[in-house]
Amino acid sequence: MKIFFYSLLCLLIILFFGQNSDAAAGLKMLTVEPGARPVGMGGAFSSIPGDPYSAAFNPAARWGVKGLAGSFGYDSYWENTRMETGYISFEKRAVAISAGIHFAAVDNLEGRLGPTSDFITFDAHDVMFKLGAAFELEKNYIFGFSLGMMYEEIDTDDDAAFNFDLGLLMQPEEGLNIGLAVLNFGSTMQLRDEAFDLPTTYRAGISYLFRGLTGAVDIVNVDDDTHLHLGGEYNFANNFYIRAGYRTGYDTKNFSGGFGFARRNLRIDYAFLPYKEGLSDAHLFNLTFQI
Repeated sequence: MKIFFYSLLCLLIILFFGQNSDAAAGLKMLTVEPGARPVGMGGAFSSIPGDPYSAAFNPAARWGVKGLAGSFGYDSYWENTRMETGYISFEKRAVAISAGIHFAAVDNLEGRLGPTSDFITFDAHDVMFKLGAAFELEKNYIFGFSLGMMYEEIDTDDDAAFNFDLGLLMQPEEGLNIGLAVLNFGSTMQLRDEAFDLPTTYRAGISYLFRGLTGAVDIVNVDDDTHLHLGGEYNFANNFYIRAGYRTGYDTKNFSGGFGFARRNLRIDYAFLPYKEGLSDAHLFNLTFQI
């Protein structure tokens, strides 16, 4: 029990006293929530265990993966932005291990070499790698961590930075999960003469599963703004899922929804996230397997 409370205290110190500065525009693509299932549930996913994408929201929530599980997704955001993501998780000697990758690209951006020059077009690319593990400190109290690297390229400028994630998952009773996490906490990145911080995100959430219905709530702090995420999922006969979610405090998004279909060890998921302010809607697709 002492180990758990010491770990919880360290995480809370980081959560509430860590410095959180605004990230640059490019790396903000990496704050976009990945995965059709999490997005369909409104991004309220820091306390949802056992899904390959759980590690993207809380490194401790990768706990509960059975055998080898993986999920790969394609996300179409706005008119010229896309994301490809993937996570693989497996259990080895009572330790849940996972690896993930995010790739984001914005094509055909317009810029000038000088105030009077003609427009030129260029691309921006962000890549993030994650590798981590989760294990029980004691029964029903799971600690997780991830180490990662972010790389950004805008036209001919590029740089890389290292980061880490910390998380706790508490399961006080069957069906009830509580999660705490800090994501992308690390070094600064510099492009040309401008240095900026990574897009550190702080999450606290709770979820409950009852007779096929999962309800989840997350409090998310990013760029010094706090948001409330609400989500739900209903499982029909273990092979069809319907999801809905809502986010508060964002200028361009709130409602999302989606569904999934499972057959044996495969699941196909889709999520729809409408955007406001003239931005195109987002469509997310995932293929998940378990061996």
